[in-house]
Amino acid sequence: MMLWPVFIDVESDEENVREKDPMIVNRVENIDEDLLGRVVSTEEEAYNLYNNYATRVGFSVRKGQKRYNTKKVLRQFSYLCSKEGFRLDSDPSELSKVSKLETRTGCEASIRFAFQDKDDTWKVSHFVPEHNHELAKPKERQFLRSNRKVSDSNLGVIKTMVGAGIRTTNTYSYLAEEVGGSQNVGFTKRDCYNVVNKEKMAMIEAGDAQSLMNLFKRKQAEDPMFFYTVQVDQANRMTNFFLERWKVTN
Repeated sequence: MMLWPVFIDVESDEENVREKDPMIVNRVENIDEDLLGRVVSTEEEAYNLYNNYATRVGFSVRKGQKRYNTKKVLRQFSYLCSKEGFRLDSDPSELSKVSKLETRTGCEASIRFAFQDKDDTWKVSHFVPEHNHELAKPKERQFLRSNRKVSDSNLGVIKTMVGAGIRTTNTYSYLAEEVGGSQNVGFTKRDCYNVVNKEKMAMIEAGDAQSLMNLFKRKQAEDPMFFYTVQVDQANRMTNFFLERWKVTN
């Protein structure tokens, strides 16, 4: 008996003074760039400032804490190196199907922006450039999570080519060839597949999903060796389905 599977992806300001830490292994000495005192107008500009810096240096960014005043008005926010802290131990009573590799190193590299009342801007009030881990090499920086993004122009090309029946892998190869290699695309092949799947799911309305379910049920009634499994999200919307057919062999 053989299984043929088919998977279809349808705070107050603090002084920026730090003692020497023997654990710091990478001080980014080759990046002569101090962001302390830089001013931006919006949160988006703040994120882009730090994320662009992170890309040049070779690390990924994640959001930190936000601080509000008594009137619940945002006064400070921060961004951290993605390797900041350590992952909390999970509940031993909860079994995980996939054991994730621990990648955090307790890195303290970070940046904080404080609101400036006099001109309604955000100023870098605290900046820690040192990392306690190796940084990504230039050829590896395309894989940094915060650096991967499918631009609107690339999204348009992907939609057009996939809509014309061109395979996703060939679409990504075309984009890579246009910019001189996959290292210049700005996102990975997996990101490309994820975008295609997301677009497909956006096209499936509730009625279409039900029609698909009805088709599966009819197929199962006609073929007792046909099986299907449907995956849904928290809103009970279809995200993926898995088809398989058993074949009896002598």
